[in-house]
Amino acid sequence: MDLTLNSYYPTNLIQSVISATCCIIIIYCVIILKRRYSSIKLTCPDYPDTIQGEETTESLVRKNCASLNRGFRASWWLPNGHAQTIYSAVADFSKDDQITYQRQLLRVPDGGTIGLDIYPPLSVNLPKTAPVILINHGLTGGSHESYVRNIVLWLTKPVEEGGLGARAGVVNFRGCASTPLTSPHLYSTGSTIDLHTSVLYLSTLFPASPMFGVGFSLGAAVMTRYLGEQGDKCRLRAGVVLCCPLDMRGVTYGLDSPHPLTRLYSLTMSHKMLHSLSPHLIPTSPLSHPTSHLHIHLPEIFSLTKSLRRRMTLKASRVLELVACKVGGGTDVFPFETLDGFLSWSCPGNWIGSIKRPTLAISALDDPIVSSACLPHKAIRQSSHVILATVPQGGHLGWFEGPLLGLNKHRRWHVKPTIEFLKANLALPEGHIGPADSSQSARYDGDWTWVGEVGWMLIDEKDEKGWSGSEEDESILC
Repeated sequence: MDLTLNSYYPTNLIQSVISATCCIIIIYCVIILKRRYSSIKLTCPDYPDTIQGEETTESLVRKNCASLNRGFRASWWLPNGHAQTIYSAVADFSKDDQITYQRQLLRVPDGGTIGLDIYPPLSVNLPKTAPVILINHGLTGGSHESYVRNIVLWLTKPVEEGGLGARAGVVNFRGCASTPLTSPHLYSTGSTIDLHTSVLYLSTLFPASPMFGVGFSLGAAVMTRYLGEQGDKCRLRAGVVLCCPLDMRGVTYGLDSPHPLTRLYSLTMSHKMLHSLSPHLIPTSPLSHPTSHLHIHLPEIFSLTKSLRRRMTLKASRVLELVACKVGGGTDVFPFETLDGFLSWSCPGNWIGSIKRPTLAISALDDPIVSSACLPHKAIRQSSHVILATVPQGGHLGWFEGPLLGLNKHRRWHVKPTIEFLKANLALPEGHIGPADSSQSARYDGDWTWVGEVGWMLIDEKDEKGWSGSEEDESILC
């Protein structure tokens, strides 16, 4: 036997594997470095409307948002979108940006309850013209999320410390962040009543304050739709939407990809939605009532939560089809027969052309959930007030740029362009968006306050105790 010949092949194979591995590592490093040092690209309207004088949203961004010109350099230890996204979901942020909110529960005419968390509390006196920022959280989230606490803390810092000296109101959508679910429907990207009510409520408390909006992920979709629905009558002077799923169909079906990490995101989102929904499915819940559109689907929903096999094969699109299509809003269009019908109706990208307030959308090209293929560049170019900034890196709700260790470890880049953009709009003359509609002033009827056809009643938190059956149920919400 020729041992020399036999020993040649294993050695050659090992060398080939090593060479291939080195090539893959080099290619990966080149891709990462190219993204790291690529500039942020702006997609702007082809025929923009002016805001004030000759100022447009594009000129406002180019002159004032220096952080967009400098670009974003991801933390070296979180070099790609998957790393940024996963870290934002699993890292311990409990010691960061600690905030104590003042919660206001608003009961609305459809029976629902909105949890509005305010910081600093109403007892803290700010100047009458201090800005008010409405903030929308992401899917099944709330004011407790690290990315929300971070932006709230920065926006409410004094101007001399880099903030806006603002008061923030985080809109906890019905059923989220221990907000009691008292209506037979939930929230979705197509339902803006929770945000609209919160805007009107805070505008009655602070009539002289300019108001702005910031939204994250699903909350960014709600913010985008709201700005479009309100058009030139919107009480918000400007908005920033981060990681917004502007193309709902593309995002939803993209999560059905067989790619292992995409499957992980879809599975995680499905479990979060079911976990958030579970406390609201006790027999006394409005969602469990025989008149609820969700009632007929409860057996399948329960089977999804109890069967290990089914839990491991869950898809976000299936949970949306079972839940959001049926109870994702209180309008007459519910329930939707198909997921396609719901996604078409709830798609925030449909409203881009109707937005008449300066709006900055920021998305990462390596976002594994809202991929670059889901960014509607054509709709942005055909709009009048919306700018899309595409950042080469950042993932989904990540944008970490801090060191591996130290106090700035969790520093988030997106805070900079957000504050810069809002400051630029705040500096514009107050009359640039036109006077408020005098027919929309507040009127009072007993415990109820009405602005136009929108009404609310303040509810004491203690009056809602026991709504879900036990305190243990409340502890696992969202």
